[in-house]
Amino acid sequence: MLEQTHFRVEKKEQDAFKLILANVGLTPNEAYKIFRRKTIESGGIQFEVSQPSTRLKEALKSKDYIEFDSAKEGLDWLND
Repeated sequence: MLEQTHFRVEKKEQDAFKLILANVGLTPNEAYKIFRRKTIESGGIQFEVSQPSTRLKEALKSKDYIEFDSAKEGLDWLND
């Protein structure tokens, strides 16, 4: 049997929440499902979901790294 859950939240808070979730590729509905399942599995709230820090975002944009098409290619490069 399915049950529906509704929340009332301030618009400003909901907009900020949606923005953070979008940065990690989730919708509010998906985040709630993850929260609910993990809470049940762990018997409490024992996980963290966060967005990348400014430092990490800048490092990823810098392209100061080498990309490989496969793990084997990366390992071969390391072993040369």
